[in-house]
Amino acid sequence: MTETKAFRGLTVGLFETRRQRELTAMFTGRGARVVACPLVFPESQGVEEPVRTFIEQAIEGKLAAAIFYTGIGIEAIFDAARQFGKYEALQGALGRITLVARGPKSKGALKRHNLTPAFLAEPPTTEGLVRRVEAREVGGKRVAVALAGDQPSPALAEAIERRGGEVYQFAVYHYRLPEDLSEIGAFIQKALAGEIGWLVFTTPPQVSILMDAAEKLGFRGRLVEATGGTLAVAAVGSVTASALARQGVRVSVRPSTENETMSGLVKAIESSL
Repeated sequence: MTETKAFRGLTVGLFETRRQRELTAMFTGRGARVVACPLVFPESQGVEEPVRTFIEQAIEGKLAAAIFYTGIGIEAIFDAARQFGKYEALQGALGRITLVARGPKSKGALKRHNLTPAFLAEPPTTEGLVRRVEAREVGGKRVAVALAGDQPSPALAEAIERRGGEVYQFAVYHYRLPEDLSEIGAFIQKALAGEIGWLVFTTPPQVSILMDAAEKLGFRGRLVEATGGTLAVAAVGSVTASALARQGVRVSVRPSTENETMSGLVKAIESSL
């Protein structure tokens, strides 16, 4: 079986928004048909108190480190600092503490503000961030975590606390269920009708948004039941797999903990066929 034909005959449902084109190409390049249903769109509600608190604590020197999940979160923080007239003060403060970026996009966002992360997560996942924390001395130190949307990161918070640190997690922006659920509903109906064979999840918010929509549309029970039979489910890593398990969804495939990336996920699906 050649790589270009490995997924021939498969129809894959994707929920990715930020890296939709990249992930789609990984599947179509191997012969799959892709049905896209982007779910996760960030929404800002203006500058909220948790963001103001982060800015103030950074400027006051109360933080030893800051961990950033997303580039859009970093840009939102600096936009808030500009509104307060504290952009330069925040930039200077962050330059004096340890910065950790989850991946290339957050690294690039920091560089646009003349800041360089001391570390990148390897792989660029929550698990990769946990490994970075476990290798650092954070005892007695306060570590800020700028989250991806509203989704808290229990694994990362626990890792910081196990090492004796104090964690401050905050949401810079939010994810909301869209008012018009017609497109999501049409996607779910295709999945239930057998027109989609695989559901591929790359973030926990995708899980919660899809299942919330399914609940509102009256499809939740049937969708969960289908994942134990006609629908195969793939999760990019343990955090996303845990989010699916909490919803009662059976995960068919996930990559090894050493390769919890999109390419690792595609390879894991290919190996399972």
